[in-house]
Amino acid sequence: MTATILTIEALNKAKAEKRPLPAGTLAAGDYRGTDLSGFRFERIDASRASFHGANLSRTTWVDCRFDGTSFTQCQFEKAQFQACTGVTVSFARSRLAFVVMKDCRWDQADFSDTDLTRLTAMTTSFPGCRLGTARLAEAFLSECDLSNLDLSNAVWEKCHLPGSQLNGTTFAGAALTMCSFSGVQARNTDFSGAKAANVSFYRGNLENARFCDASIVGAIFDHARLDHADFSRATMTMARFCEAQSTALNCSHAILIDADLGHLQAPHANFAHADLTGARLHAAELYDASWRDTTLTNVRRDDAELRAAELWQPPL
Repeated sequence: MTATILTIEALNKAKAEKRPLPAGTLAAGDYRGTDLSGFRFERIDASRASFHGANLSRTTWVDCRFDGTSFTQCQFEKAQFQACTGVTVSFARSRLAFVVMKDCRWDQADFSDTDLTRLTAMTTSFPGCRLGTARLAEAFLSECDLSNLDLSNAVWEKCHLPGSQLNGTTFAGAALTMCSFSGVQARNTDFSGAKAANVSFYRGNLENARFCDASIVGAIFDHARLDHADFSRATMTMARFCEAQSTALNCSHAILIDADLGHLQAPHANFAHADLTGARLHAAELYDASWRDTTLTNVRRDDAELRAAELWQPPL
């Protein structure tokens, strides 16, 4: 039996009478320009429906499906999505400020020119999504999957992505202002030419990541895994690599003025033609590193007293 397509009149009547929505579907429905703010939808199929220009602020969507749904130019402020899925759903040019997403999956969704200010997303996947021109500011994406996306030239500000997946994603040329990628999995990720002052990759896995020509002044890579990471020609003044680990780290022609490489473990690293003026190399293990034409003016090497203090154990 074909499910009844819920009309806006039926939805508004249920809301006015403060009763549950009638049985039915939103699939293939036409809700363009309507005001559905404050509605709660559970286990609803909204596939192929059109909500273009609708007001969907403060709506709640639980276990809903959005295959081919059009949410273009919609207002979603303070809306919530939980356990929702959608293939080729479009949120293009919509406002999703202060939206919460949990346990959702958006396959090949279109977020072009979407406002995602203060987005909170947890354990949500974005495979094949178009996010490159979305506005992300003060967003929090915890344990989300953004692998293999093209985020070239993206503009993000004050975004925090703890424990998220960024494997194979490209941020080439991106502007990442005061962003944190603590604990991320970012193998084979491309940050070439990115501008990301004070960015943090604390405890991140950045194997084979590329930071060629990036400007990452004050970046934090403490305790990160950096096997075969390429920082050639990068500007990393005052960057931190404390207790990071790497094999075949490439910092050729990089600027590491006043950088902190204390306790860095990086056998076979390449510092050829790099500028390490004033850098701290205390307890760094750089076996078989290349130092050809490296600038090492005023480099701070092992501090014997500090090393003794670090190795001190209380008497039994």
